[in-house]
Amino acid sequence: MNAQLQRREFLASTVASSVAFTLGFQLDGREARAATASTPTATQVNTWLSIAADDSITLTVGASDMGQGSVQGLAQILAEDLMVNPTRVRIAQGGPTMVNPAPVGAAINTVGSGVTRNNFWRLRDAGAIARETLVQAAMNTHGDANRSNYSVLDGVVSHSGGARYSYGQLAPAAALLTPPASAPLVPGAQLRWIGQAMERQDIPSKVDGSARYGLDVRLPGQVFAAVKHCPSFGGKLAATPTKPAAAIAVVPLAVAAGTARGADLAGNINAVAVVASTSWDAMRLARNLSVKWTLPANAAALNSTQILADAKALLKSAPAYVAGAANPPGTCYTVEASTANPDAALTRTGVKRLDATYTLPYVAHACMEVLNCTVDYVAGQRCDVYAPTQSARNALAITMQLTGLPESAVHIHTTLLGGGLGRKAEVDFIAQAVQLGMALGRPVQLFYPREEDFGHDQYRPMAAVQVRAALDPGNAVASWIYRNVSPSILGQRGSVLGPKGDSQGYEASQGLPYAFGARRVEWVSHPAPIPVGFWRSVGASINTFAVESAINELAQLAGQDALQFRRARLTDPRWIAVLEAVAGASGWNSAPKAGTARGVAIGTAFNTIVAMVVEITGSNLSNFKLSRVWLACDCYLTVNPRNVEAQLIGGVVHAINATLYGQQTFVNGAAQRKNFNTNPMIRLQQMPTVSVTLIPSPTTLDRAQAIGGVGELGVPSFAPALAGALLKLTGQAVRSLPLLPNATMGEA
Repeated sequence: MNAQLQRREFLASTVASSVAFTLGFQLDGREARAATASTPTATQVNTWLSIAADDSITLTVGASDMGQGSVQGLAQILAEDLMVNPTRVRIAQGGPTMVNPAPVGAAINTVGSGVTRNNFWRLRDAGAIARETLVQAAMNTHGDANRSNYSVLDGVVSHSGGARYSYGQLAPAAALLTPPASAPLVPGAQLRWIGQAMERQDIPSKVDGSARYGLDVRLPGQVFAAVKHCPSFGGKLAATPTKPAAAIAVVPLAVAAGTARGADLAGNINAVAVVASTSWDAMRLARNLSVKWTLPANAAALNSTQILADAKALLKSAPAYVAGAANPPGTCYTVEASTANPDAALTRTGVKRLDATYTLPYVAHACMEVLNCTVDYVAGQRCDVYAPTQSARNALAITMQLTGLPESAVHIHTTLLGGGLGRKAEVDFIAQAVQLGMALGRPVQLFYPREEDFGHDQYRPMAAVQVRAALDPGNAVASWIYRNVSPSILGQRGSVLGPKGDSQGYEASQGLPYAFGARRVEWVSHPAPIPVGFWRSVGASINTFAVESAINELAQLAGQDALQFRRARLTDPRWIAVLEAVAGASGWNSAPKAGTARGVAIGTAFNTIVAMVVEITGSNLSNFKLSRVWLACDCYLTVNPRNVEAQLIGGVVHAINATLYGQQTFVNGAAQRKNFNTNPMIRLQQMPTVSVTLIPSPTTLDRAQAIGGVGELGVPSFAPALAGALLKLTGQAVRSLPLLPNATMGEA
């Protein structure tokens, strides 16, 4: 399909032959198109509204389900203007296409808290256009061309004279019509479904065990393979090891072009797969396999202590970005700067100064479901890939690249994801599985044992952040100088960084609505080649910790209440409203009981603002208990409040794990923390009560207003709010994460 298609052009359908009317619509803003059911062709469109003669309705989308519920949210949006109960809309998984520009829905990348916010208006338009096409079919059938004589309710078009036509009855005639270019939406005051808490269709199967994830894939004749990487990033296989007697094969695996990150260079054979008849045998044989590796020449420098020392050196001095120059790692990028000089303001007589350095480690994704991919390859004919992927289109591209097969011969089957968190947006593990499938010529499931999942991740970047600030005699923030040193996610993916550097590095540190007299925000690309990647809230989780911890320390320096200090300096009404909402919900103005302290923080990402209050009890930095968390969120529009609340609470859980325990350390390029025993997760009895307040959506929605995402927003504000509570409880500032670096699962 291409951008020149006309609305009457026939679109190939991949739905069952019972479908009488299919509206294929592109969620990239182009118009909806009608199509009748037909034999599938090589062209595949992946967002479909299908209405069958039996009145069944199916929405087929390419977005991944990793537990966030956003795919069902799309059905809820569509149902509003289609004027049906969302429970009638069945959700089906679509597949990708390499057509460029690809229709969104053709394996929507499930990243950046963007599935709902990027597609809200497009889905509403599609629902309205489909509705009016069906109404036109009713008008033609009934013989009355006056639209005002027809009404629609719950999938039935009614004529004022009493005749009624269900969508299923109208579908065959509607399939022959040209849909309108646009159609009126349900007015905001008349919305029935958007904004309502609704049960999710996917929950029962996930409770009763019938849901199928990537690791559940079973094909006839399938074998299993456990991967074993060089323990040091950048290392290569010295010699293919001898196949154990109980193994089917030992297959070397190379870093595929386009998947190289940091020290792992394209073409390097950095892993082997041990193949066996069961997953247990494959894992056991891989663990005991003796492999000789050639370590990289710079292995001795790939140590956590050295990486942190290099970061601190770059906090003091780093060459500035020069337009048109090479600007290698180690370059300092100015993200924003006021006309007023913050250095001069910092040195004025009579100011109170803060000079604080905040450090955060590399953090693994630690998804509950380890990386896995099943490949069924028939040489020269086809390749079927079954993967829990956040980016099916990239999976399709890498499979075509490796096999040389055309798009029509490659089939990507996106399974449910047992967590994604950004790691499953990568396709390195899929490339490995395809290589393995090509070598074996039979169905094979490649999986990462937990130690490999921890030890060969693409981690949230480490960071060292320096904040230098000054309060004038009236306690106004006269100077704010902020410098973040962290490895570049985009740089490791081959992006040429512009004058502001990597947006993932400075996210949530710029454009802050605080009344700073003079400011400068900088980001420095750290040269460490440990692979880094996208992680739930990425830069926002780093920068919000540093920014809001510094604000808490400035409030202490001013001798003022942390929440009121913020309130007096915020300039954005939305931020103020969110802060006041969390203050009211938490009873901030009432003194907590003895031995209890509360901390507050506020931050933003993906057009959403979240403020959090954390309450703890205890006596010192290592002996405290989380008791309550209050969270207020403004994402402008809430489709399903229950689902938004669940996502925010899930983000808090993720944040607790990262704040208390999350870290990966390296010695000679080798990850030292290989399982949950040294990278614990919070236990049920440790979980605080979490209360969520959602700022109501406006009565009248504005297309020009940016809709916020929520999947990642439960994370960033937690760590600084907890640090603020500890500052109040102990008088000591928390400037380094995790708080409990030596904890083990047995002690947690």
